[in-house]
Amino acid sequence: MGDGAMIRVGGGKRHVLLLQGPCGGFYRELQKALEARGHACTNVVINGGDLVDARFGRKLIFRRSFADWPAWLTATALRERVTDIVLYGDCRPYHRAAIAAMKPLGVTIHALEEGYLRPNWITCERGGVNGNSRFVDLDLEDIDDAVLAAREPAPETDFVGSQLRYMLAGINYYFCSLILTPFFPRYVAHRDLDILGEAALWLGRFASWPQRRLETRRALQQIARLGKPVHLVLLQLNGDSQIKDHSGFGSVRHFVEFCIAEFAASGSADTALVFKNHPLDNGVINLSKLIRDEAARHGLGDRVFFVDTGKLVPLLHEAISVTAVNSTACHQSLRRGIATLVLGKAVYNHPEIVPRMRLADFFRMRPVGRREHYERLVKLLRLTCQVNGSYYGKAGRKVALGPLCNMLIDGGVPLDAFLKSSASESRTEAKTGT
Repeated sequence: MGDGAMIRVGGGKRHVLLLQGPCGGFYRELQKALEARGHACTNVVINGGDLVDARFGRKLIFRRSFADWPAWLTATALRERVTDIVLYGDCRPYHRAAIAAMKPLGVTIHALEEGYLRPNWITCERGGVNGNSRFVDLDLEDIDDAVLAAREPAPETDFVGSQLRYMLAGINYYFCSLILTPFFPRYVAHRDLDILGEAALWLGRFASWPQRRLETRRALQQIARLGKPVHLVLLQLNGDSQIKDHSGFGSVRHFVEFCIAEFAASGSADTALVFKNHPLDNGVINLSKLIRDEAARHGLGDRVFFVDTGKLVPLLHEAISVTAVNSTACHQSLRRGIATLVLGKAVYNHPEIVPRMRLADFFRMRPVGRREHYERLVKLLRLTCQVNGSYYGKAGRKVALGPLCNMLIDGGVPLDAFLKSSASESRTEAKTGT
């Protein structure tokens, strides 16, 4: 269906618009599942990758400039009687503009994201995710423990191999976006580089894999020979919204420089600082050189290391602390009782779970939050905004689609249901302005 498609919804049925989802077939299956329940569902296509992923499902094609996007979407929502919008991530330019345009119309915003408790979960929240999630501003003292104890989350099913499927789906999506660029000449990508630039970086990463693996092995050997306790720092992707939108750092470079400066200020001469790279880093920043140069500038060349490849768990076994902007890998350190500090907005960045203090002081003192508070939060997440499943792979989608459709149509279990009455009333008053 093109720009002139018309869809009418009546009888109390919902009309859901899907805006840029995870790469691959997840949106196609979600669309079919919603339509099987009698609701209208339309996939909005804005580039070649979206078009190929949508295939033969009901869709609307947007080929105009980004400046036309808010007005086009508003007119579409009014004409098509749109009730809900589902989008993957809430910080892409198209998604930001869509949220701003749809809220005044009373359209319900559902934001999807990778699971806060990944790898076996996906996230669905109304309004926003990550730094825009309601959990960021939640006071853990407002949780009604009696209500929380009375509910049990669904059992967790484990899924394997999703990262490879994720990469393959991404390659297909961006390849299709590239070859179909003439059909969407005014599309504005949300990534820092264009597709050819990204491809060049990834080809370089693949070519350098043996060398990077060798350098990782050497770094691990040096860390073992040094024999000092390890402060572990988990790196984000440079273009991630956790860095750009939900932290005070402009880039991963600034975060690295800050961590090394704070490590020097801590005076912790008997420890080492180890940076673990994100497994999907594309190499846009030469992190190895950056870390080496910054460490030398502070006179720490023999106690600061960069681990580019390999598994996280062995490093956690040696770590006495973990620092990140907002990495879901922090859940692994929190489960293990390792002192953890978060420097950006995160659903688990609460003073009862992670400390609020200067990083240099954290390196010296390493306070550990109370485990019961973390377990309460995890249970609350599973009951409200976490859906067991995966975007990538038939088994994961099969498990996720039913509960996710329930959440989209019925609203799921709201966070307010687990808050003390006084907290819920104050939130309601804040929304209504009374």
